[in-house]
Amino acid sequence: MKKILSAVIIAAFCALAVLTACRNAPENSGTSLNSSEAASAEETVAVSDPEGTGSDGPESDGPESDAPESDAPESDGTLSETVSGGVSETESSVAEESPSAAESSEPESENSDPVESAADSRSEPPEQSSEPESEKPRAPEMLYCVYSEKPYFAIIGRCEEGATVHAECNGYSFSSLSWHGWFSVRMKGEGIVGVKMYQTVNGIDGEPKNYMAAPKTPYGDEGVVTGKDFQFFYQKNLPDFLKINVPNQYQLDSFTSRIKSRVETLRSLNPESEIIYMIVPASVTVYPERVPDEYVSPEGESRLDKVIKAIRAGGATAIDLRAAFAEHKNDEMPLYYHLDSHWADYGGYIAYRELFEHISKRFPAAKPRDIDEFDWNPGYYESGDMPMYLSLPYQDIKDYGYYRKFNIEVPSEVTRFPRYRRETSLVYSDYVTYENVINTGRSDLPDCLVYRDSFGTQVYDILAERSGRTHYAGMWSYGWNNATVKSEKPDYVIYIVSEWNIPGIINN
Repeated sequence: MKKILSAVIIAAFCALAVLTACRNAPENSGTSLNSSEAASAEETVAVSDPEGTGSDGPESDGPESDAPESDAPESDGTLSETVSGGVSETESSVAEESPSAAESSEPESENSDPVESAADSRSEPPEQSSEPESEKPRAPEMLYCVYSEKPYFAIIGRCEEGATVHAECNGYSFSSLSWHGWFSVRMKGEGIVGVKMYQTVNGIDGEPKNYMAAPKTPYGDEGVVTGKDFQFFYQKNLPDFLKINVPNQYQLDSFTSRIKSRVETLRSLNPESEIIYMIVPASVTVYPERVPDEYVSPEGESRLDKVIKAIRAGGATAIDLRAAFAEHKNDEMPLYYHLDSHWADYGGYIAYRELFEHISKRFPAAKPRDIDEFDWNPGYYESGDMPMYLSLPYQDIKDYGYYRKFNIEVPSEVTRFPRYRRETSLVYSDYVTYENVINTGRSDLPDCLVYRDSFGTQVYDILAERSGRTHYAGMWSYGWNNATVKSEKPDYVIYIVSEWNIPGIINN
């Protein structure tokens, strides 16, 4: 009986030894993986391949393409993704980043019960798989590619909220903050070129991906500069930024002389009347940090500096908005649109406040309305002139902005003319381009004659609401009309003109 019992025990230990050896033995070498570890390793490659050479994994924006460069599309303003590298690089990454099953297994205690050990291994998964790696940001979504100032071109697309997008092309690199999920980067190259891009979100760099960029040539008649942080500028703003368009002294003296004559004429009709010039600084002036590094603004006086001095020398008032805009340029609501050359409703409100703080010194009832007397409706709106001049679909590229409306009762005359084409658009309506008269019937408010360009749109209603009678000359009609002035006898003649339209007032 003892011999039989001993034989059973020996047979049990032999069986246990065979089972243990089978479990720990690798299939080929010490670098093979069991099925769960192999799946984990594949996820690691998908999210941590530093050069964009491996599989796109679950975050891929499209299928891999291993087509040679000769198969790239013609220059039609599109981008296509290319993935470099092959299977051997992927297998190498797996072997380097993931430990083998033999290396990760812990030795069993000599006294452990095999049944209990097996149960523990099923109920408690390995520590490696219980702590998955945090996902890195996926690559930005490319939508449009177009030349701005050739050989520079813009890539426009979508990205994660708050991301910074980085791009490299032919040794040229560019980084740009996004704007509510949209981004633009400015690249340099002609024809079909390769671009590597990735985004950084909350300090975490995403996976870089390689694209073939085929920028198209726009057909718009206004040049556009792709700035930083999803900000676009007119090329015609650059002379002001570079200070290469400063008027000569003869032009300035002639302008001052005309202003003196107009002040005399106006005060002969209304002794306390005043001419006010409110020249709106261009976005390049307020946001010089968003101008590409290739453009450097020199020291010295700008055209705007000299024109403001000439206005004041002629006896008129010049409201310089630059200090107020510098104070509010980083507020939550933007002063300027990103995809349009004009100031936004908030920028117009800041200017309106500066204007009527001055006017209310003589007319206390004209004190500017508080900001909470308006509703500021945030959202994505149809953008304006920049996409049009870049030959892009402005209906699809949305600009995040704030649409202003009165939330108090105002005379119906004030809101009779819609400022924008529709409430989903930030493009001014035809109604505000015409000569119009708005009368609130209030004798305690000033009468104003207003000459303006398209920047008058954003203050059209709020200026009229703080006035008794407002006579708007037709948009872009800057000429002084003695007959109109004598007929109106206004308390104020107000010029609202953008910085780039200064020639319209000094040469008129």
